[in-house]
Amino acid sequence: MLHLAISFARRRFALGVALAALAAPPTSLAQDDTTFSAHATLRGWEEQVRLAVFDRGGSFHGRTSDLGILQRFNEQMDGEYSLDVISSMFSLSEIYSWYQQNDGVRFWAGSIDHLQLVRYGDFKADVALGANWSANTQFIHDQSLTTKRNLVWLGFAKTLGDGVYRAFLQATLNAEKPETDIEAGLMWKPGHTTLTMAFAALDVFSDVVYQSLKVDPAIADTALDYLAHPFSGRIALSTPLGRRFRAEAYGLLMTPTTVVVESQTQTGDGFQQDERYGYAGGLLEWGPSRRSAVGSFATWVSASLDRRPLTNGRPEDAFDLTEATWSVGLFAIHQFDPHLSFEGWLARVWRSEDRIRPDTTVAANVDYEDRTWAGRNSLIYRTTRGFQAVLGLDFTSRWTSGPAPVPTLEPLNQDNARLRADIGWSFGHALFVAGANLDVDHFRFDGAHGRFALYW
Repeated sequence: MLHLAISFARRRFALGVALAALAAPPTSLAQDDTTFSAHATLRGWEEQVRLAVFDRGGSFHGRTSDLGILQRFNEQMDGEYSLDVISSMFSLSEIYSWYQQNDGVRFWAGSIDHLQLVRYGDFKADVALGANWSANTQFIHDQSLTTKRNLVWLGFAKTLGDGVYRAFLQATLNAEKPETDIEAGLMWKPGHTTLTMAFAALDVFSDVVYQSLKVDPAIADTALDYLAHPFSGRIALSTPLGRRFRAEAYGLLMTPTTVVVESQTQTGDGFQQDERYGYAGGLLEWGPSRRSAVGSFATWVSASLDRRPLTNGRPEDAFDLTEATWSVGLFAIHQFDPHLSFEGWLARVWRSEDRIRPDTTVAANVDYEDRTWAGRNSLIYRTTRGFQAVLGLDFTSRWTSGPAPVPTLEPLNQDNARLRADIGWSFGHALFVAGANLDVDHFRFDGAHGRFALYW
């Protein structure tokens, strides 16, 4: 009962601070502050889940791992891993500010144990080429216990219809040629509304490389053969709803895909795999003034693999795997005065994983679910010269049922809370922040983190 009382108290703390923020007297926003914005966005979430299928080779265990597409669990994880990521990442206003810029670089890193950092970096640039043409590039570095990603995007766009429409074509540049993706789309931007529709061919050169050109077995001992090629369609919408409300909506579906993964030296050694993937998310935000925002969000991601061994394949390659993640949450942002502001969010997350084997003598079926309360709350003080200090409370409270998908360093069904103290400076369009954590449960040092962003 104690952990339930603690969890309930934390949730009441987050919501209480948020409501107090909205009831505070009105003030004007600080000027020339690129690190604060009374808005939140799901664009960062959407980009992450889109790359989970666009860059399958960037998954921690690789493209053909039997741990699936999402690969949310790792044998190196401890009970505080999710909390480490929450404490290290950018804040709501910092994430929103990033997606309002065409050119910039950002990076965050956080300690997850005595040896390792989890790291995320992003670089983007958009250059006008004349005659309504532009070129853009993006580099994403993501090193964590779910991804090992170093991905380059290169794209071209043409503005049409007096700037209301923008057609674009972009592609990933991978060291592994078969993993290249190509996406074409159209962006419609009348006023403050932005609607994007795009269609992509994934692993577009895979059959050309493996089946037509062939690859020396000394270079790649396994070849992929798509019987049904993967394509995807996605939509993204951001729009105001009257004077005070704003909404975002995102969705993607991948066509049913079938791929044969077979050894190039041992005929019949491998498996055939059917794949499905999709996600949807939405955000509704109310801005009672320029200094405040409160809202809610909901997301869903689902991935499935139906794997069957080939003639000489392994019996353990016979299974159906379904991964799903749902979340719902609330957020609040408020600036009390030009120096003091609050940001916080609270989310309820459900993760399920089902692995069904036709022959249960090989291994037991997995019917796993964890239910998590997670939150990040920050009280931020800024001076006119750019100095900032942050005091935060971050927590996760997690229950699990069923056998774990993979053995981890310690059980994941733990309650964890920490105080976060950050200091930093913003210089015009640059932000530098470093911080450390105090474990509230055991009153001890609980790791450090840092982040920076630069726009031009």
